[in-house]
Amino acid sequence: MASASPQRHGWIHDDFVRSWKRDSDDEFATAFRSDLLQNHSYDTVSSDSTASASHSLLLGKWLRNCDEKHEECHRPSGKENFWPKRVIYVDDSNKLTLVEEQPQGEDYLVLSHCWGPLTDQDKKRFCTTSENYGSRKLGFSYDELPKTFQDAIQVTRALQKQYLWIDALCIIQGPDGDWESEARTMADIFACAYCTIAASSARGWGDGFLKPQSIFRRGAPSTPTCTCDFEDDVDEGPLMKRAWVVQERVLSRRIIHFTATHTYCECGHGVLCEQLTKLNPPWGKQYFILDPNFPERLSKSGYKRTADFVQFLFKKYSVSCLTFETDRDVAISSLVERMGQVLGTEVRHGIFGCFRGSLLLWKRTHENKTPPTPYKDRAVPSWSWMAYPGGIDFISDATRGLLVPCSEDLGFVNDGQALSVKVRKFRGSCRMEQEEEEHAIFDGTEKVGSLWFDVADHIQFQDCFCVVVSMGKDDKKEDSRKTYNILILRQRVGGRGYERVGVGKVEAQYVSIDCDAGMLW
Repeated sequence: MASASPQRHGWIHDDFVRSWKRDSDDEFATAFRSDLLQNHSYDTVSSDSTASASHSLLLGKWLRNCDEKHEECHRPSGKENFWPKRVIYVDDSNKLTLVEEQPQGEDYLVLSHCWGPLTDQDKKRFCTTSENYGSRKLGFSYDELPKTFQDAIQVTRALQKQYLWIDALCIIQGPDGDWESEARTMADIFACAYCTIAASSARGWGDGFLKPQSIFRRGAPSTPTCTCDFEDDVDEGPLMKRAWVVQERVLSRRIIHFTATHTYCECGHGVLCEQLTKLNPPWGKQYFILDPNFPERLSKSGYKRTADFVQFLFKKYSVSCLTFETDRDVAISSLVERMGQVLGTEVRHGIFGCFRGSLLLWKRTHENKTPPTPYKDRAVPSWSWMAYPGGIDFISDATRGLLVPCSEDLGFVNDGQALSVKVRKFRGSCRMEQEEEEHAIFDGTEKVGSLWFDVADHIQFQDCFCVVVSMGKDDKKEDSRKTYNILILRQRVGGRGYERVGVGKVEAQYVSIDCDAGMLW
């Protein structure tokens, strides 16, 4: 966006995105104003929240318009009959029911929200657990729920829908719940929902997101000159800082964002703000995120642009917040699995086989090089960026062509827990010296490479090995001076294979030609 500053880390900030195009949808605006005149229930004075009749009329009109005119925003092919394991029936005034039967010809909405700081008592009071599961199938009270959940129910009813999915209520929580099995269906739950309700302004369950101001107090919407800032309101809001929301945002066909200042309707054809300003996405990463059948658009965009987007997605995800760091590999698993299926490639621990030449070249960006995340019941290999908490970047530009070893020399083995690699040694009289953010490799006084280590441990250069991951296609230097992109390895304790300890770049002449077959864990 034109208003974005280089310091922003939101969804839309993009090196090749210049600005959103502001426009007006005159046909939609005319039809909506006509409906407003015919609907005498709206009140420009007494409407006390963004759940007002006039506001609901706008949201309903937008969704119907999308249903009728945007074929690509319909349910994914082959998923027409998908239904979550459980949903909440919200049509009664105060009584809610947790239901497991799939009704015929009905839709459901989903809530994307921040859990916020919760005590054990809060979880016991509000969440569905094995203890209250049976009683909630018989019925429970709207008044018992926190404000954010109540607001989502209001929106569902205002849109004349009867069913709503909220993770805390529809997944049985706790050690004897079914979170693990239900987490694997997250892609379908969000992709098949009629619409996603995004509580963009709420930092926790108690906040709510229906604000005491009606859009129509500022006058009837009529002009494309609204000063709304979608990036600031949505992408820089508290909800989009959550790691789980990354896949919820990308996989949703349509989203209504309830922000602190505006309401936005987002679908595959762009964004409509509450003042009827239409924001058309520029070509680039945001265009792919708005894809209602993600990653269909991405799969048609070409190898380099797709690889660049995947790097962008993982960098964004890596700096998003998790309550439990051990969720790092599962909070994006549904999205990654779906991308791998559409792109026709094997994917293991956040590494796509077809992009291994660039995705393996991650480096940690946080100054505090903490130890690997202690996954208790599963193993995440050292070569995966999911092995550590905190932000990542990549040392190779995905938009540039890369020469990558064949899969036999750099490929997944052992059910994806290990990489088959060719292990090489550094040669010559090179040495390593500490610089500000990296370690430099010198031959005499000449700098011939750079290394970035994954941990703060003092690692002896003479104990390191390397694996060549890729080399730039457009490197016009003579062969010995070409730059290799490498992984830095050391032998595992006990001598069974190798583990990654860093990543780097080095001139080819300082890497041995001879190599040994090895396993990188």
